[in-house]
Amino acid sequence: MTNKLVKIYQLHFDNEHYDYFIPEQDLPINELRTFDGRSKQNEWTPLAVRRANWRKGMELSNAPCCIFPVFRREVLDALRPLIAGSVEELELVCHDGNYCGINVTAVLDVIDYTKSKRIYCDDKQRILVFERHAFRDCLELRQHHIFKIVDEPQRWAFVSDAFKSIVESKGFTGFIFRLVWDSKDEYNGLEVDLFRGEERM
Repeated sequence: MTNKLVKIYQLHFDNEHYDYFIPEQDLPINELRTFDGRSKQNEWTPLAVRRANWRKGMELSNAPCCIFPVFRREVLDALRPLIAGSVEELELVCHDGNYCGINVTAVLDVIDYTKSKRIYCDDKQRILVFERHAFRDCLELRQHHIFKIVDEPQRWAFVSDAFKSIVESKGFTGFIFRLVWDSKDEYNGLEVDLFRGEERM
């Protein structure tokens, strides 16, 4: 394995300072649960979305989010060389700009369970939440710049430092990056505190 250091971030979106999208019609809970890495390209019907807080005069960011990540087209164009093999592009019906939904299909088994900290459900089998993430520095991790993990496929995505660097260099707004793992600290025998750093774009 290369000695190049790796940083992993949880990807969140700034819905406090920017407006975001909601579906024109509520989706059934069973359908929402299918955003867990399953492919949707063959069954997808363009989803009509609208702004959630347009009456407040809030601006839309470059990543306004919805029930899944949503990127403005220029964001997607800039990131596509990194993420094309890890996501599907979902067509939206939107009257507020040229946006595209993102279905993260890369669900990886890359957690280092010997170093992560977890809280389990009552059955002691399922993980309720990670108090601290730790990743295996493996080829699979380095091949994907956006992904989910097998223990939380319906929850947030994780992204690489390369993904974050493109967003920062282009000045894209609406992204929040929460550092959850740094391989440098692993090499130095240090622990990484969850949400140690948060950067808004």
